[in-house]
Amino acid sequence: MMKSQRSSPSVFRSLALSLSLLAAACVSAVEEIAVSPETPVEFLYEDRVTLPTLDDRELIYFVDRPLVSQKIPILLSIDGSSCIGQLRPIFRNSSYRPDAESPALYARVLVEKPGVDPEADYPSECTEEFLKHYSMDQRVTDHLRTLQHLNAHADWWDGRLLIWGWSDGGDIAAQLTAYYPNIERAVIGAAGGGYTMEEHFEDFWVCSDARAGDQRPQCLEDLRTQFQDIYDNPTWTKTWSGHDNSWKVWATRLPSRLSNVLTDNQTPILLVQGAEDFDSTPAASARKLVADLEAAGNEAFTYWEVPGMKHGTGSLPKTQRDLLEADMLNWLLNLDLGAGGPPSFGAAEASKEAAPS
Repeated sequence: MMKSQRSSPSVFRSLALSLSLLAAACVSAVEEIAVSPETPVEFLYEDRVTLPTLDDRELIYFVDRPLVSQKIPILLSIDGSSCIGQLRPIFRNSSYRPDAESPALYARVLVEKPGVDPEADYPSECTEEFLKHYSMDQRVTDHLRTLQHLNAHADWWDGRLLIWGWSDGGDIAAQLTAYYPNIERAVIGAAGGGYTMEEHFEDFWVCSDARAGDQRPQCLEDLRTQFQDIYDNPTWTKTWSGHDNSWKVWATRLPSRLSNVLTDNQTPILLVQGAEDFDSTPAASARKLVADLEAAGNEAFTYWEVPGMKHGTGSLPKTQRDLLEADMLNWLLNLDLGAGGPPSFGAAEASKEAAPS
């Protein structure tokens, strides 16, 4: 019999709220929260669950949710790469942590990476356990295991699932959306998807014409030899292009082409890409994914290419960043987008804010 362990959670009393449900026929929208000083709502934060995996590891996930009588949906928030934890300050306190200001009732679920201290932040030394077990395939499987456990034990869950993922997390979100049934909506951010990461290295980064020049043929030969060595020996004991990137994870990251699985996707997805992203995920890769989806006649996607944004929302001025982050959540919840939303994302206001006085 599967066992789970829970630590003593922290319970916080929020600002006073009153709750109003949308009409039952509006099944695609999430229950909205209306602010009212008469009805307080408590929130359960960092409810830690530990469960065994198929390969006999301990898998940890965290739940943040309002303590209300009605069942609520889950927002599964998936971060990017590296051996940093789910409870590091920037992720613990943002990434759609539900609180009194949230526009709707939902629970946030965070799935920890193997061998990572939940509070580990940059810079962090990666453990042997992390390097042994971290791969794109394993992260997908760990999220599926978490959802299995929630299906069996979360009596507060209404069965509806929303997903937000960024960078590596965007790739994982795309795979979950392709393979897991009954996902309502998903945001796939900074994941490219039209080109593989092999092609990123070959044509945009290491061996691009601009960087390799007339040495490009030799550069490609050397780079492809490196790729083949990784595929032939996907070991955790060697790293490449970063201390946190083992050959094991590269073997599952390099060949990923999201358009191969998303062309058949029928779940509404929002693709978000920084127009100025190049060194992490070239914007051209996201544009290629859009072209692939359009060529396949797939209409289940929306594409936002954000002016001035690099790989993360932190590269934007605060006004623009706040608008984008709010509208990604509004899109997930099927709510109206705020003023200054796509396609401008408050660019005019952001320009004024960034301009010297």
